Amino acid sequence: MRHLILPEGSTSSIGPFWTKNNQYCKWVFSHYESSPYEASWFANIETAQSHICETVAKPEHKNASEIIVTRTLELMSLPSSSKWETYDTFNTTSFHSSDSFMSRMHYNRTCYDTKSETFKLAKGKGIQLIEPLWGMLRDPFDHWCGDKALKMEGQANATGQSKAHIMPQGFAPYTYTDSSTPPTLEESRQQEWRTHGLPPWHSSLRPSSDSRVGVAFQPPQNIHLDLGSSYFKVWGNDRGAASGQWFYDIYHARGQPFSRFIAVEVETLNDTTAFRQIPDDLVGVYTLMNVGLTMEEGDKLNTVDMIKRVVKPEDFFVFKLDIDSAPIEEPIVKSLLEDNPDEGGASALIDELMFEHHVNYSPMNGPWGNPKGVGDLHRSYNVFRDLRRKGIRAHSWP
Repeated sequence: MRHLILPEGSTSSIGPFWTKNNQYCKWVFSHYESSPYEASWFANIETAQSHICETVAKPEHKNASEIIVTRTLELMSLPSSSKWETYDTFNTTSFHSSDSFMSRMHYNRTCYDTKSETFKLAKGKGIQLIEPLWGMLRDPFDHWCGDKALKMEGQANATGQSKAHIMPQGFAPYTYTDSSTPPTLEESRQQEWRTHGLPPWHSSLRPSSDSRVGVAFQPPQNIHLDLGSSYFKVWGNDRGAASGQWFYDIYHARGQPFSRFIAVEVETLNDTTAFRQIPDDLVGVYTLMNVGLTMEEGDKLNTVDMIKRVVKPEDFFVFKLDIDSAPIEEPIVKSLLEDNPDEGGASALIDELMFEHHVNYSPMNGPWGNPKGVGDLHRSYNVFRDLRRKGIRAHSWP
C-alpha cells in the first residue's frame, strides 16, 4: 500500500488525510465565491466592454489593478530554490489585506468508507485564493490599450504575453480546518494562511480493492497537456510565445515533476530543434504530437477522449488551451461546461486550466482577427466563472 507523503511532524492517524480510525480522506471541490471586486465587474461588464480601456484606467480600477498585480507578482517572486515536494511546506501567516480582492475556491473533506467503498462527507473545510475576473481578463499593465495602457512603477513594459495577473495553485494562499481542529479554534484557524505550496486538494490517492491486502491506494500523477504548444523555449524570436518553459518552471521545477508532458502543435516543428530545447529531466516524459486534435466524435484524435484516456480523477492535471482557432477551442470548452463531472465528464479531471478565449471586443479584435460568432468580453467573463464553478482553476491565458 502506498500513501501520500505527509507534512513533517504529522502522523498517519490525524490531519487532513487520515482519521483516528485510519480512514483515508481526500478533499473535493465545494463551490466558487467571487470576490466583491469581481462581482462589481460582473455588474457592469456588459456596458463597460465597449470602452474597456477607459474603464480600466479609472482611478478606482487602476488602484485595484496595482494591488492585485503587485500581490500576484510578490507571490510569484520566490527564489527558484523554494520547492514544495510535500504538503503544507510553508508556515502559516495572517491574512494579507490585498487578498480581499481575490476570489475563492472552496473545498470539503471526505473520508473513505471501506464497507460501502465510497467517500463520505467528513469534518474539514478548505479555501484557496485565485485572481479575480476583472478588466480585460489580462494583465491590465500590458500594452494592448496603446496610449491608454496603464503604467505601474517598477514593472517593465509588457509585450503582449504578460502573465502577471495569473495566480497558479502552488502560489495561491490557502487555509483549511480538519478533524484535528478543535471546534473552539475553527474560526481562528481559518485565518491562518499558507502563501505557497501544495494544499491537501492538490491530488489524492485512488483506492482499489485487492484480494491480497484489502484496500490498496495508488499514487497520483502530475500531468500537463499543452494544446498549442509551439517549441518549448522559443517560437520565432519570441520566448513569451512559447509556453513550455513557463509550465516547467511553475510546476515541474517546484518539486512536483510531471509524469507526462504532452505538447500538441499543428504547425510543423523540427523534431531536433524541439527536443534540443527541453530540459534533461523531461526526456522520456515529454511527448510531442505534431498534429491537430479534433472534437469529432469517434476520432482517435478527439481532445476530450484523449484527456479521459490519459488522466485519472486523482491526478493533478494542468491543461493549456491556446490554438488561436475559436472553431476548435469553442467545442472543447462547450463540452467541459456541459458535461456531468459526477458521471465521467472530463471537467472533473482538470485541476488548472490556462485558456486564451478569443472573442470579439476592442482592442483584442484586431490581433485576434475579428472572430465571428464567438461572443464578446461579457460572454468570456461568464465562461471563466462557469468553469470555476465546476471546480476548475480557470485562468485567462495571454
